[in-house]
Amino acid sequence: MPLVSPPPGRGPVRPLRLLVAVAVPLWLAAAAAAVAAPAAAEMPALAPAKKTWSVDGDFARKAAGETARTRARMNLSGAACAPARPRLASCLIVNDEKKYAQFFAVKDRTLEPGTVIRLTAKDVRGDPDAEGVAFADGFFWVVGSHGRPRHGDGAGSARFVVMRFPVDARGRPTFPVSEEEPTGVERSTRLGEAMRAADGIGAFYDQPLDRNGVNVEGIAVKDGRMHLGFRGPSVDGQAFILSVDAEAVFSSDKPLAPTVTRLALGPTTGIRDLAAVRDGLIVLSGPVNDQAVPPALWHWNETTGALAPLGTLTPPKGLPEDAKAETVLVLRDAPDKPLHLLILYDGAENGFPTEYRVRR
Repeated sequence: MPLVSPPPGRGPVRPLRLLVAVAVPLWLAAAAAAVAAPAAAEMPALAPAKKTWSVDGDFARKAAGETARTRARMNLSGAACAPARPRLASCLIVNDEKKYAQFFAVKDRTLEPGTVIRLTAKDVRGDPDAEGVAFADGFFWVVGSHGRPRHGDGAGSARFVVMRFPVDARGRPTFPVSEEEPTGVERSTRLGEAMRAADGIGAFYDQPLDRNGVNVEGIAVKDGRMHLGFRGPSVDGQAFILSVDAEAVFSSDKPLAPTVTRLALGPTTGIRDLAAVRDGLIVLSGPVNDQAVPPALWHWNETTGALAPLGTLTPPKGLPEDAKAETVLVLRDAPDKPLHLLILYDGAENGFPTEYRVRR
């Protein structure tokens, strides 16, 4: 079999059993790959771990006068943890209905909600529709959906943003945290320019999700690259990952150096979350809208381009029928050991945390 054309600066990529990649042109001569793998229906089923998880309290802002407090705990959309000591003591979770995020800790199969941090100023119209969280290089990174709202005919300008803030070695912010003002939070709107020009993605930019419009739901930052997973568009059974220079996003003129990867996850299937692991990225897939597409996990090697199916998620007992797998949090990532992953479900109270142990 022929070698696959690699992105600039990388060595040749040899096709693997589960990989079919085709190089195509992209803005600034970056590369895109179409990666084929078995349909979700052909993947093994992953059962929840036997031990159950709980949440000590609620993911909600406790300030007096807060309205619709249930929305925060019913619309959790992304989470990540800093490599602090003790392990999993400093994590951040976001929801797609509020202007704030919330710290939490993981202890003895219990999530412990903590301090709230304001992401967007009160006078900004709309919320950032925060859909994903990552941790890398001393920062928590949060991405807005960059998509049109479900209702209304205008683009949600507050959503076209990526944010980050620094933490110390203990995973604590290096600035005074505020519930009222977004102090210490850096913001950028540069990602839009890469999306508009990206092969396969640009034609759907600023379109509603029910018309296959752009909607970012996953973020992972690794080795200096920011990887964005798109719930929509889904084109010919392919979902999209846009990768850019992470530091360039927060500069005014440094090239973003974008690349696009197409993952053949199946018809009307998009990416619901991304999470970095030592040997690649975990991809959580699901329906673009309300199609009958089972949630599934995949392993994508961002260096070789190889995509491997891990399995479809068997829902836990008691999960609401309309809940969707929305967040994948890495609990344990040890060499030559199964991954311990925590899945949180949008539409279920406090995310209905459920552990899955997955062989890669």
